[in-house]
Amino acid sequence: MRQGRTGNTAQWIPILCFFAAETLASEHQTEMAKHAPKPVEAKVINSPVATKIEQPSEADLIWKGATSSFMLPFETWNTDLPWYKRWSASIAIGYPLVNTAAVIPANATTGPSNQNLTASLSLKYSIIGNWFISATAYHYFDKELQQAWNPDFTYVFGYSDWRPYTFSLLYSNYGGNRFSPEPGGKHTEFSQGTWALGWKFPISKPFVDWLSFTDDGAIGCQFDYNYTPEYFDLDTVEYKTSHQTISLGCKYSIVGNWYVNGTAFYYLDSSQKQPWNPDFTYGFGYFDWHPGTITIQYNNYSGNRWNSADRGADTGRFKDGSISISYSFDF
Repeated sequence: MRQGRTGNTAQWIPILCFFAAETLASEHQTEMAKHAPKPVEAKVINSPVATKIEQPSEADLIWKGATSSFMLPFETWNTDLPWYKRWSASIAIGYPLVNTAAVIPANATTGPSNQNLTASLSLKYSIIGNWFISATAYHYFDKELQQAWNPDFTYVFGYSDWRPYTFSLLYSNYGGNRFSPEPGGKHTEFSQGTWALGWKFPISKPFVDWLSFTDDGAIGCQFDYNYTPEYFDLDTVEYKTSHQTISLGCKYSIVGNWYVNGTAFYYLDSSQKQPWNPDFTYGFGYFDWHPGTITIQYNNYSGNRWNSADRGADTGRFKDGSISISYSFDF
């Protein structure tokens, strides 16, 4: 077993593949659901009667989404936004409802989230099209509660498009990354980050009408295959390889920017699931991804279990979630 190194927070292994860049996920699901195909009316020349334009079939929409994924629109490079307008940012305050130190082996470098009040600054750069890179720096108001797996910074990069039926590919590292690692340590352990291959789709009529209780209700979902090359196993107190999960997450936009969301996880190897790894996660709040807006959210990424009797100690309760307030802006 290797010691004295920073690693990926095990609880984030399946979670942040879907919620990696939480802002991205919420923006994509909201916009995708709201822009689900609807009948279009147009007037025929010399006719006062409005007629419906034939809409493409579901198969056509799926094919269009799949074939447009991962595009590199080099032809727009010179006509697109100038480099300085490709930046966007947000600042946030995170307040966990519980402030308790976790009890796990002293030499472990991954574990459950237990940090206290935090402030963060996130920067995102849109490279070309829907390819991007982003990073977040954290400040812990009580440094003594920062554990080895609580990061100084995190980072995400890849491709993600909010449009329905498109694929995404993201790499995210939310481990114990350090600006100034201890002697012998590293700034980051790249192998302990997570790769996620996803596919987005909206819940369209008539199903959305059955599930929604408001006229403005919209639902966007995403499947993900998540792969982490290296993870920490609590039973053996060792690092192991090839942590794999499949996840399904959906966001229900109730009205305006108010929403609830949830994600369910399936572990391809159940023995890989750690006490802090969830069967599901959930959140709700007010989310607006536009620059110059404020977002208020509650999120619970702890070890939630379908059977509450299977929960690990001090995990999977409502109070194990956290509240965050953020403000977004661009340049």
